[in-house]
Amino acid sequence: MKNGELAGVVVPVITPVDSEERVDEVAFRKGIRRLINAGVNGIFVGGSAGEGPLLMAREWERMVTIARDEVSGAVHLLGGAIDTSTKRVQDKIRILSQLGYPYCVVTPTYYITLRTPNEHLRLFGECAEGAGSTQIVAYNIPSCVGSVIPVEALIESARRGYIHYLKESSGDFDYFHRLVVEGREVGLKVLEGEEPHIAKGLLAGAVGIVPVCANFEPATYIAAYHAALERDEVALAPLQERILEVRRRLLFVGPLWIAGIKYAMSLLGVGSGLPVSPLQPLTAEQQAKVAEFTRQSFPGL
Repeated sequence: MKNGELAGVVVPVITPVDSEERVDEVAFRKGIRRLINAGVNGIFVGGSAGEGPLLMAREWERMVTIARDEVSGAVHLLGGAIDTSTKRVQDKIRILSQLGYPYCVVTPTYYITLRTPNEHLRLFGECAEGAGSTQIVAYNIPSCVGSVIPVEALIESARRGYIHYLKESSGDFDYFHRLVVEGREVGLKVLEGEEPHIAKGLLAGAVGIVPVCANFEPATYIAAYHAALERDEVALAPLQERILEVRRRLLFVGPLWIAGIKYAMSLLGVGSGLPVSPLQPLTAEQQAKVAEFTRQSFPGL
């Protein structure tokens, strides 16, 4: 697998599915290859953008197997192990570990909301215990799972060696910045998952970014990451503006952010554009808006 520290542009890949919600292997491989050829640093499959927790169990396993085969060590590979209890998460980690995944991404368990720091600490500790050589990446995304991972639980998890990385997608920049600062003391590195905060997150000390819209336009995010590495705020500012425009035009075209990015990718030849049921696909009017923006972004289509 890819050597070195996890950093740079890690794309949470969408998962193309057919009308029966089976993973479209040809389209999935095409989407992954497109990103690797563009020069991204990592591929993250089975997260919220990849609808990992929504897939049938056999399709989730097909998805992570296909991704392992397609990436084949070219870039960092992360797999989402996201579920409703520790044992269920551990089952997914076991599969990812057997497949040779170097990283698995774990959110708080959901449906019954976690409410105490000890619950989070227990989750990460038990997951790390059975992960073998696969590293646990904590994933804070309260909009999906209903709970925020307490800072003290993350710092203690890092201190104990359960985790070394965090994907932060709460949108709370004070929380993010506190973790960057306090995390340095215990070896915790933070990846910025909120696209409005890419520029300031990188300048504040994020080691990388995990942007869903990089599925659509990876070059912009790669350029932003390198501009931030050079501390070139003049170059970074228009890239951040473009990121906000892509996000607005694709993720907010309808009530479901996944539907917009998946439909845009279908116009680029990657999949059907369908989200997993019961998630709402775009209406014809919304599709037209995405199609117009896609033609503007890729005039050769």
